[in-house]
Amino acid sequence: MKERLAYKTALALLGGLAISAAVAKDAEAVEPEKQPIYSNTIGGLLCGSASTSQCKVPAGQRLIIEHVSGFVFEPVSPKQNTVVSMVVTDPGLGLNGASFHTFSAIKVNTSGPTDVFAFFTPMRVMLHPNATFWFSNVAGIAVSGYLVKFVGP
Repeated sequence: MKERLAYKTALALLGGLAISAAVAKDAEAVEPEKQPIYSNTIGGLLCGSASTSQCKVPAGQRLIIEHVSGFVFEPVSPKQNTVVSMVVTDPGLGLNGASFHTFSAIKVNTSGPTDVFAFFTPMRVMLHPNATFWFSNVAGIAVSGYLVKFVGP
């Protein structure tokens, strides 16, 4: 009886592993249209840190932003936070240089000639082909996500 129970238990475990393996293989193919990770470091240069260095979504692609982090330098003061805005021009979203998202940056360093503020956030933003974006008031910014093929009108 014990042997039969052990045999059934082993079959159940193997069946579970086979199902897990099948799920893992299927999961790899769920989003085959995803491109490699996107970063706002393009050609060795950082974009998006000022209105003069806007990032542009490549033609024929949509950009899905999943994480943003950055830092700000400001004159020494007693304030403990500052604000950073993500400015977007995307006709597909009806945005024409509007402040789309606002991030609260907290003071992380008070020693030295300036105060340093930092922020980070996971997010999910989709921008259309040829959309542009940049962040106000930042000294450095890191944007990550992925590109997908644009299928639209």
